[in-house]
Amino acid sequence: MKKVIAILLLLFLVGCSAPKVELEAVTNDSIIEELPEVIETEEISAPYYDFYEGDTKEILGKSITLEKIYLNPQIDITVGDTETGIKETKTEEIIEDVKIMIWEIQDNYQEEKYVTLKIEKLELGENEYIIQKNEKRTIGTKDILLEESRTNGYIQVTVFNKGTSIGDTESVKHGESVEINGVTVTNLKNYYKIEQYAWVTIE
Repeated sequence: MKKVIAILLLLFLVGCSAPKVELEAVTNDSIIEELPEVIETEEISAPYYDFYEGDTKEILGKSITLEKIYLNPQIDITVGDTETGIKETKTEEIIEDVKIMIWEIQDNYQEEKYVTLKIEKLELGENEYIIQKNEKRTIGTKDILLEESRTNGYIQVTVFNKGTSIGDTESVKHGESVEINGVTVTNLKNYYKIEQYAWVTIE
């Protein structure tokens, strides 16, 4: 009998010491009426960008404005402080350290025409330079002058002794290297459709 009473007392004590769970009533204040705002991010399409005439976009730290679209195909464009043009699709031009090419021109007669441009940062390797026609560049102990950038892939370069008119002139084919007056000039790529200039290695 004592054992039964002891067990009943133990059960009673355990029941009194168990944690109490309080149920809260659901009220209007406890319901979240508004969902948090979802911020949509613009889909990045780099390095391809669509431009309508008059569009200005900030790309790679440059303000780029598409001024005019021609169906030749050709466009007039402003990059930073430089106003110039680009001719033909898939033909690269270098404008203020940015490489730009017309990727595609869309001209649906029922809609406004636009152009897709491929825009990338110009990354020059060691001893690589962009030299403009008739602009003399001093590199080391030599003055480098691009005389001409031709449609056949050749460039004509004169290398002078620094500060003098003493120099040699040679033609350099695309992809080839020629030693001129003590330096080696490599024609990596030449440009001639809008402006004449070349991407070269000088060592």
